[in-house]
Amino acid sequence: EDFGQLLDGVREAIARGVQPTINAQGSSGSYFCRVFDHQSADIRTVGIFKPKDEEPYGKLNPKWTKWLHRNCFPCFFGRGCLIPNLGYVSEAAAFLLDRRLGLNIVPRTEVVYLASPSFYYTRKDRMQSLRHLEAGLPPKQGSFQEFVHGYMDANRFFAQCPWIDDDISNGKIAIADAVLPSGSTSPINQLQWTSELKQQFREEVEKLVVLDYLMRNTDRGMDNWMIKVLATARLHLHIAAIDNGLAFPWKHPDQWRSYPYGWLRLPRTLLDRPFSERTRKLLLPMLTSRDWWQRTVTELRQLFQQDEDFNERMFACQLSVLKGQAWNLVKCLREPAEGPLQLCERVAAVVIDENVQ
Repeated sequence: EDFGQLLDGVREAIARGVQPTINAQGSSGSYFCRVFDHQSADIRTVGIFKPKDEEPYGKLNPKWTKWLHRNCFPCFFGRGCLIPNLGYVSEAAAFLLDRRLGLNIVPRTEVVYLASPSFYYTRKDRMQSLRHLEAGLPPKQGSFQEFVHGYMDANRFFAQCPWIDDDISNGKIAIADAVLPSGSTSPINQLQWTSELKQQFREEVEKLVVLDYLMRNTDRGMDNWMIKVLATARLHLHIAAIDNGLAFPWKHPDQWRSYPYGWLRLPRTLLDRPFSERTRKLLLPMLTSRDWWQRTVTELRQLFQQDEDFNERMFACQLSVLKGQAWNLVKCLREPAEGPLQLCERVAAVVIDENVQ
């Protein structure tokens, strides 16, 4: 489905009274957006919208616990390595970087404008919308990410499908009846950790490792990346990396709050392997290409410039961290014996571009 048509469907649903619903989880205002399915006459969720002014530092953040945290304990609020109120751009930038790298694990995410009575507005905005019904509520700028269906978060997946170490014989994974009834035809009911499936999943995890490392994601747990079992000619697993709003820092995190990557808690036999040849062949030509970097930086700048508080100096700092991470990644990919664990052990670096006369 075309992204523009998807947004038009959301706006049509809002106009007909099907309002986005707030997500109770998280520290900011985020909303599940829905559309009418004209074929089935049902209402289905198609995306999640995160307005800029309802982020943790936003003036209209709807979570009272975060308001209390921000106003009463400011020294312990937020992440000093991140630029405030830029999470919505980070979400879209993660998608941009994902597509530039050819990883295809981030659902499509764009910066859009939406208006709905279910969003948080000032009293003034609501009163003006009542006096000027045709104008309505002012649209909010934020990120819109397509909703992924048929996935489960990594915690739940591994609870149902424990990773089998290489020294344990392969076997069919039993699925709890409470999750999948007996006789279910879902592909996950047939999942078996064969050597082929293990290698395919390792390569998927490598994509997540690369993406999170490059954009220095400070909020990757085991509950905000998803896994789906797909049955085509053979079973294979696909990862969706969602919730990327706390990435692209302007400096590396401080030592006392290092924000480790959640996937480091995966079984060691899954991570403690050299990067696959497929991953090396995919990434090294791009990450060592001047043309690739010029285009990527140009597109990132155009995206970040959509924010009204864009600051060129801070953007340069963000690029320094991104390029420092890429420097480490390239060195790691060029070492045949190194993999995700060795990558995370490398000393944090920054790359500063200077004009040479």
